[in-house]
Amino acid sequence: MGINVRIGKERVSLNGVPETLLWPLWNRAAEQKRKDRLIDDPMSADLVERIDYDFEGSFGKPNAGHAIRARVIDDALKLWLQKKPAGTVVSLGEGLDTQFWRVDNGKLCWISVDLPESIEVRKRFLPAEERIETITCSALDDLWIKKMPQGSEVFIVMAGLLMYFKEGEVRDLLYRLAEHFGESQIIFDVIPVWLSRKSLKGMKVTKTYTVPLMPWALNYGDYTWFNDIHPHLRIKRQMTYADPFPERMRPYSYLLPFQWLTNRLASGIVQLEITSPKP
Repeated sequence: MGINVRIGKERVSLNGVPETLLWPLWNRAAEQKRKDRLIDDPMSADLVERIDYDFEGSFGKPNAGHAIRARVIDDALKLWLQKKPAGTVVSLGEGLDTQFWRVDNGKLCWISVDLPESIEVRKRFLPAEERIETITCSALDDLWIKKMPQGSEVFIVMAGLLMYFKEGEVRDLLYRLAEHFGESQIIFDVIPVWLSRKSLKGMKVTKTYTVPLMPWALNYGDYTWFNDIHPHLRIKRQMTYADPFPERMRPYSYLLPFQWLTNRLASGIVQLEITSPKP
């Protein structure tokens, strides 16, 4: 579904995958109304107030999924930045995410890689920052990788992205990252196979919104797949969405005691580590 969104007096057109940038924005903004909120993100709440769009009509009632993902990745970034305070974070396909401001320590460098229409929205409606560089291209394009020296040590964020690619594209991207970068971290989310199949049949979230096709998926019990992509790439940690805050993910958290169900049905968050070859 294509839409026109009015932000203040501005109008932008979003279609397909770029349109999905409004979904996590909606859930992060709704999280700000809770006393037990998982993230502090007043910028997202402000953006939702400025955007003339029927968020609930399109995406339904708010849920905790995107806030949990944001919190987990925020915490991972903050931990990494304690060791590398002037480190470089590369965020692929971040849309209107406000993560830079949530984790900013005053020293980090941030590179935002996204499609032209998403970058346009981001530049118009989020503050300009000297330490944010934008690169307009697909995450699959070598352009952004070649802009960084071979062996660079970075933290790569790919939230809500890889499911829109094909399996071969995901494998190839992760392989190229492991080939190019030095000791680095990669974090992203993964949907299970049943959810991918549902999207390929035309998955309606509400009567007015159908999610884009999500070709790539991997069941939670099959994440060892990542360890076979490149000898310098390995899983550092993995979790389901229900693991960090089970009280916020009921009834899904009730699956946790049943590993065989979790392995088949759960969406997950994965952190990979690129290791340097031993001399």
